[in-house]
Amino acid sequence: MASTRIVREVTGLKGLEKNNEQSGEKFVVDKSPVDDPSSNVIVGRIFPKSEPYNQKSFQIEIKFPPDYPFKAPELRFTTKIYHPNVEWETGRICLTLLSSPDKFKATTTLVEVFKALVHLIDNPDLDHALSPEIAALYTTNNAEFKRIATENVRAHGLPRN
Repeated sequence: MASTRIVREVTGLKGLEKNNEQSGEKFVVDKSPVDDPSSNVIVGRIFPKSEPYNQKSFQIEIKFPPDYPFKAPELRFTTKIYHPNVEWETGRICLTLLSSPDKFKATTTLVEVFKALVHLIDNPDLDHALSPEIAALYTTNNAEFKRIATENVRAHGLPRN
């Protein structure tokens, strides 16, 4: 059975499902440990606000380690996304809130993690890029970066409904 903390976290994320995409962050829970108590994973979709990512939604997986909430959850995109802070092949995300031991606390909520992720997608952190080539293109030829990112959003992104 899912722990009380995980149930509370899933409830918090589900509270974001009805958010208006223009005025607030939106997250849709597709699967959670509340639905499947044998699972330690939440699967859901984020809805970024910036071009070109705001054309589609992107599925992420949030995996809880056995010692959660004392250890940060692991996040990865299951939808391909062309972004400096996301590893193309694995979907691994470099989110400072989760990768820095002094940032993630046992009191950090998944809603806070989710908001930090959307902020990262909308505002790449080039100092912590997982894809140096994409970061370089973002910096040196932003128009080409946006063209490739748009192509990939159209090819791999999920519907926004």
